[in-house]
Amino acid sequence: MEGSTTGDRVSAEAIELLEALLTGDDPVHRGLRAQIPHLRVTGHCTCSCASIDLGLDEALTPAAPVAGGPVVAEAEVVDADGQPIGGLLVFAHAGYLSRLETYTWLDQQITRFPAPDRLR
Repeated sequence: MEGSTTGDRVSAEAIELLEALLTGDDPVHRGLRAQIPHLRVTGHCTCSCASIDLGLDEALTPAAPVAGGPVVAEAEVVDADGQPIGGLLVFAHAGYLSRLETYTWLDQQITRFPAPDRLR
């Protein structure tokens, strides 16, 4: 990842995806959703994909009780015909959202975040 200007606002598309992926009523998803209003983009992937690094002032919200690995949510991304083309991963580090990552199974990168209705 190559750093961007620290403090860039998270796009509306990325916020919609985070909200769609963190829908669980468990304490982890509730805690991570509470962080969304405080997030800032801290970096962008150096390839052409839409992946972003996330950060926030940890004094603004408590850490979520994340246990296990760093991936806290994931979904498959489908094209307009409903065919799988890749996926999205949401990462957390030390209880704080840290990355929204896209990946593809095609030759072409996912360069824009998909609409939530393209998630399975």
